[in-house]
Amino acid sequence: MPPPRRLFWVLTALLSLLWAALAFWILGAHFGLPASGPVLEDVTDLYHIPGIQVRVWKALKGDSYDSLARRFSVSTAALRSLNQNTGGEEPLPDGEVLIPSQDGVFHWVHEGQGLSDIARAYGIPAKALMRANRKATDRDLQGGDVLYLPEAQYLSRTDPRALALERLRTDQGFIKPTTGRFADGFGKRIHPISHKETFHEGLDLAPGAGHQVYAAQTGRVIFASEKSGYGRLIILSHGKGLESWYAHLAEIRVKKGQDVRRGDWIGRVGSTGRVTGPHLHFEIRLNGKPQNPLLYLTK
Repeated sequence: MPPPRRLFWVLTALLSLLWAALAFWILGAHFGLPASGPVLEDVTDLYHIPGIQVRVWKALKGDSYDSLARRFSVSTAALRSLNQNTGGEEPLPDGEVLIPSQDGVFHWVHEGQGLSDIARAYGIPAKALMRANRKATDRDLQGGDVLYLPEAQYLSRTDPRALALERLRTDQGFIKPTTGRFADGFGKRIHPISHKETFHEGLDLAPGAGHQVYAAQTGRVIFASEKSGYGRLIILSHGKGLESWYAHLAEIRVKKGQDVRRGDWIGRVGSTGRVTGPHLHFEIRLNGKPQNPLLYLTK
């Protein structure tokens, strides 16, 4: 073969190899395929997340969720939530790591958790949750389902919202401490007496003076007396830094040091302390910091 023709075919072969390598690189970048390393196994059929492909990566020595997030072009939150590893641990060598084809936050459903509970905890509309996962009612949920949560807030294992969902799983959620409507919610408001903007640290329920108040959860009475601003107040400790507060009571029916069970009658609604009318002020605190009680109430 004359030298010019041989050179032509050599250049053609080299260009073909370069085009093939470029195509592989483009596809890998688009689909999150690694440039090198173990072949990923497709396990999408095991998880049934609409529109999401799931593959398994065998972790290598030195792999972290941060490094794998960069490798597969997803967030660390996506990897940690899909792998149920929200406590800060890293993958073990040769351990399996689930890799989603789309970024976002994932939630593994446990018995006792409903669509509205999950949506509220992660800060997304329930309709968006239902649409993304093709779920119409709680009857469509089963323990072990994996939900894709578009634009959701990532929850670490110690986040109060994650703890609230965990309590639903174990059927240890808080019940509504009295009957009646919610008169005022958690967060910023104009104070009814000072008329200044303040932060309301709990929920107000207004069933009427004298109505019974119940322990929202099993615990021990650590305070049962008068407190400035709160009037007659009961504080229950539920362990691990969690407390519930019941304020403005007309009557206290328990004593400090007493153990009570969820649903026990502990007092009556009143108007003691700094109030404009009879109601129950109900707080939940974690390590002394007020939490939104709606994240804990299950009934």
